[in-house]
Amino acid sequence: MPRPGCGFSGTTAMEGGVMTASGTKEEDRIRNEVLCKHLEHLGWSVSGFARRVRERCQAVGLPHTVCPSTVSRWCKGSAVPSAELAAAACHVLSAALHRYVTPESLGWSSGTAQVAAESLEYRDVPHAVCMLSQLWVLDSMRRRSVVKSAFSASVFGPASREALVMPADAVIGGRGPHKVTAADIDLLDEQTWLYGRLDSQHGGGKFRGVFASMMDTHATQMLNGSFSARTGRRLYGSVVDAVLAMASMAYDDQLPGLAQRYDLQAMRLAQAIGDRARITRVHIHQARLAATQGGQEDVLAHARSAVLAAEGSPALVRAYASVTEARAWALIGRPDHVVAAVKRAREFFSRAQGGTGPAWLEWFDRRELEGQAAWAFAVAELPEQGVQALKEASAVPSDRTRDTVELLITEAKLARLRGDVSEPGVLARRASRLSQHLMSRRLAERLSRLIADEPLHDF
Repeated sequence: MPRPGCGFSGTTAMEGGVMTASGTKEEDRIRNEVLCKHLEHLGWSVSGFARRVRERCQAVGLPHTVCPSTVSRWCKGSAVPSAELAAAACHVLSAALHRYVTPESLGWSSGTAQVAAESLEYRDVPHAVCMLSQLWVLDSMRRRSVVKSAFSASVFGPASREALVMPADAVIGGRGPHKVTAADIDLLDEQTWLYGRLDSQHGGGKFRGVFASMMDTHATQMLNGSFSARTGRRLYGSVVDAVLAMASMAYDDQLPGLAQRYDLQAMRLAQAIGDRARITRVHIHQARLAATQGGQEDVLAHARSAVLAAEGSPALVRAYASVTEARAWALIGRPDHVVAAVKRAREFFSRAQGGTGPAWLEWFDRRELEGQAAWAFAVAELPEQGVQALKEASAVPSDRTRDTVELLITEAKLARLRGDVSEPGVLARRASRLSQHLMSRRLAERLSRLIADEPLHDF
């Protein structure tokens, strides 16, 4: 980590996050016209911009003291900021100009390749916080070339084992400049709920960038803020919920690399607070991602890990894990195991009726359970059980457009299994009409596979 400072070195060095070059002649320096024009347009002095960047660094926990002389060297072209300091400066400019300003537009390096690699590492909480803040910046800028980085099946196994066996972190509290309040966390929870609804109505590719921008602005400051252990446990849980919602959106937008990176860092925060239910949710996410990559054995391994993680959790969480296991067994062609897993899921759900589950699982009602079971039965080629489950899953609320399309796809698959010639086509056309406004690359591909009568390999 670069040390704080803002001096100028006579040799090539990193000073306060600023790369300086030795022996640069005055006439050889290339003035950063783009940066200078931004500052002129905003009416900001060098000192004013330095102060704003310094405040951003303080808010997100970067150890840089940005002086006016630092900004002056940026403007003259005699120095460039490090990747993390460039991100802070661009955040300040983007917020003021109401449009995204990228490091590359200023002739600076963004360090995105490094973020893509390091965000696949499973380390400590400070690392997770740092990676999430950088992923939010990239995601808000719609940097698909980076966030679409390849899914890596090998990285999740070691992380999964650590999350399942290690105790919660001993130290949770924070000592940053921003004091985190209950109202801050309430706002985060409300935003997660809001964007979850928008995701169901419009698809994962519609508003995820806006959600990422909100997280970059508010959640990063909170994670680097001041809070007690009690507040920290609630804060980390709320951030996990938001990050997993974003991971689901990325999955829906066919960005498995981004979804996996979100999942990994979310699991580290869940591990820090010893939240087995949320760790279960991460494993379920990974099972879905593995299915899109064709790794059937990995799908089952993640689903079984979800079942193990859910032991001792509320019955509703165990129902969610069990029906995921049923879907995994369906993919590898074990109908007997599908029937048994669905039975367990239904039993756990019945137990949950008398109690409460976690807030993040409020959407998992009887219709959702039976809809997922119907998919498992369809893939396992058990049409009678699938049709019965589908009856229980009907009448999905109108604001859950994507769920309705998913059920129509399952219904068409079951109709084909029953030997119906015309009904699958009718259902496919209806699903296509309903999905026209959805920004869901995954759903579009599923519809294409349905029309071509190809296997439904993902869930």
